[in-house]
Amino acid sequence: SRADSILLCSFRKDTKQLTMTSFLRDLYVPIPGHRSDRINAAYAYGGSALLKQTLTENFEVPIAGVIEVDFSQFSQLIDILGGVEIELRKDEAALVNKETGSNLSEGRQLLTGVQALSYSRIRKLDSDGDFSRTDRQRKVMTALVDGYRNAGLGTLMKLLKQVLPMLSTDMSESRLLLLALEVFPMLPELSMSSQSIPAPGTYTDKTIDGMAVLVADMDAARKLLQETAQ
Repeated sequence: SRADSILLCSFRKDTKQLTMTSFLRDLYVPIPGHRSDRINAAYAYGGSALLKQTLTENFEVPIAGVIEVDFSQFSQLIDILGGVEIELRKDEAALVNKETGSNLSEGRQLLTGVQALSYSRIRKLDSDGDFSRTDRQRKVMTALVDGYRNAGLGTLMKLLKQVLPMLSTDMSESRLLLLALEVFPMLPELSMSSQSIPAPGTYTDKTIDGMAVLVADMDAARKLLQETAQ
C-alpha cells in the first residue's frame, strides 16, 4: 500500500534543534525506475528503500535511516508511552469520538493510541486538506517529546527497549541505541520546529493522468531543506 505519512526528522547537535518535515502524500515527483507519481506511491512500488531513494534524489537531502510503523503499531506505541496530550478543537473531538466511540471534549485531552491515530488521520475538516492533517501528525510527535523532556535517562532507555521490537528499520539496534544516548540528554533544552514540503505558496494544484496532485517548486523545496534539514 501507499505510505500514509512521510516524516523526516533532522537533529542538529550543535544547536540542539529538531526539525520535523512532512512530505505531503499528493506531492508529484519522479520515482526512480518508475514514472512520475504521487510521492506516497514510492512505498507501494519498492517499500522504504525506494521511498528513501526518491526523497534523496529529488530533494538532495541525506537520510541516515528509516523507521516505519503501521497503524496498529502506532496505536500501541502511543499507549506504551502513556498517551499523548493534544489541544482539540470542537470539530476534531467530535470526529475522533465518532470514529472511536470516545467521549472527548474541546480543549486539552489525553489521547489513547487509537484516539491519537484517528486524530492524526483527520483530513476533511479543513480546506487545506493534507497540510492540516500533517500538521496534526507533527503536533502528536511534538507532544510526545514534550511529555518526556524531564524523564530520567533510565526511564527513557527502558521505554526505548520496549519500543524497539515494534519498529521496522534499516538501522541496527546498536545504532538506534547510540543515537538515543546522544539525543536523550539534550531533551530538556531541545528546540523543535516543523514544516511541510511543499511549503505553502510554493506549489501548484494540478490534475495529471486523472490524479489531483501538488506540483512543487523543487528549487524552493531543496533550499528549505538545505537550510533546515542538513
